[in-house]
Amino acid sequence: RRRAEETLADRGAMLARGLGRTRRAGTRALSSLPETPPLPLFGIGGRYATAIYTAAAKKGELEKVDTDLKAFSEALEGMPALTAFIGNPNVPRAEKAATLVACLDKMGGCTTSKNAVAVVADGGRSTDLKKVLSMFNELMVAAKGEVTAHVTTAQELDAAGQAAMSKSLDELLAKGQAVTVSYSVDPGLISGHTIEMGDKFIDYSAATQLKKLTALLGIGV
Repeated sequence: RRRAEETLADRGAMLARGLGRTRRAGTRALSSLPETPPLPLFGIGGRYATAIYTAAAKKGELEKVDTDLKAFSEALEGMPALTAFIGNPNVPRAEKAATLVACLDKMGGCTTSKNAVAVVADGGRSTDLKKVLSMFNELMVAAKGEVTAHVTTAQELDAAGQAAMSKSLDELLAKGQAVTVSYSVDPGLISGHTIEMGDKFIDYSAATQLKKLTALLGIGV
C-alpha cells in the first residue's frame, strides 16, 4: 500500500512539473469589478465558484485569479493524465490538493487561486473541478459586462443567419453589454431554435410547439 501511495505521489509531482511548463504570461487589465457575484449560480459547482469569486473580490485579486484559473483550465484540458489522476478514487484528497496546488505554483498562481483548487479537492469534489472553473468563468464574464449565449438550431446557420441571430440577441442585452455566441445543431428541434443566455431559456423550436399543441388537444404520445 505504501509503495502504491509513493507511486501516486511521484505521478502527481510529475504532472505538476508538466503543467508548470504551460504557464501563460501577462494579465489583461480589467475595469472595476463588482465585489458581489454578479449572478446566482446553483448546485455544487455554483457554490464553489461563488465562494471563489467572493474570496478573490475581498482580497482585490479577481483579475489575477481570473487569469490563473483560466490558464489552469486550458492547461487541464490538454492533460488527460492529470484529469485521470484527480479523478482516481484511490488517491487521497490531500494528495490531489497538493498536486493541484503544485501545478498552480509552477504556473505562477497566487495564493487565492491555489487555495481555491485546494478547497475543491479537500472537499472531495475534484471530479467537479472543471465545472467549478467553468462556472467561475461565467461569473467573471458577467462581471465584465459580457454575456454568453448558446444557440441551438435545427439546421446549421450560414454566416448571414448567424449575423441575423447576433443582431437579435443584441436587442435582449442591457446597455453596455456585449454578447458572445456559440452554436450547435439539434435536428430533433424539427425547425426553429432555442437560446440559452444567462438565466434565460427561450424556445422557438417547432418540437416544443408541437408538444404544447399535443398537450392542449389531449393527444397521447
